[in-house]
Amino acid sequence: MSYFIRPQITPYIILFIERDGSTYLTSMLMSHPQVEAVYEHFAVMKQQGAKAEEQLRWAQTFLTAPLVGKKKALGFKTKLVDVLDPEGFAAIVQKTDCRIIQMRRRNFIKAVVSRINARRLFEASGKWNLYQESDRMPPLQIDLAEFDQFIKEREQADQELDDYAASLKQPRMIIEYEDLLTAKDQTLSSLFAFLKIKDLPVQSKTLKHTSDDLREVVLNFAELRDHFSGTVYETMFEG
Repeated sequence: MSYFIRPQITPYIILFIERDGSTYLTSMLMSHPQVEAVYEHFAVMKQQGAKAEEQLRWAQTFLTAPLVGKKKALGFKTKLVDVLDPEGFAAIVQKTDCRIIQMRRRNFIKAVVSRINARRLFEASGKWNLYQESDRMPPLQIDLAEFDQFIKEREQADQELDDYAASLKQPRMIIEYEDLLTAKDQTLSSLFAFLKIKDLPVQSKTLKHTSDDLREVVLNFAELRDHFSGTVYETMFEG
């Protein structure tokens, strides 16, 4: 077994908005022998009523590389809304020289459909991500007013995350969900280089829940597509 000294160890965080592929990516990182990857610990602490200082204390401890460790990269993922003290967290990220992996999704329409579909999955199975085919949800009917609101929320959250990630002034790699699907090996190779770890085969436990062909997912697809005709979202219904 290999061991690594502190200067060789890379702390990182994954910043994301829901349905950006962060669970898919984290699951793959967990299968890499040189990586310690943790899911949304901040969210769990927040749900349990933890205070901001408790979050910061945990983050400081976790992101501080040991003098000698078995992992060459260590990190966790979090939504910005689950960070109780963004300024305090930024200070820890900078103090630990933490690298930033920022998740994005180019197609906001598919991101919102995925959000709605994930909520249905959670209500039925208690899980936000699909791990077995038997839990796959049937096609759904979209409420246009709700969809409009979710698009606005997505735009705002995307801008806020981009501003925050840039403000950290730490090495940052932006990973777009679509690239994880269409150029997985190339994207992962770039990520492994960014984290200074070996380029090794990895695998995820999650299954893709929402098809890229929205006709297979949305019962009122034509109505939804026509609703956004002539807007910047029109081309997001293609493919």
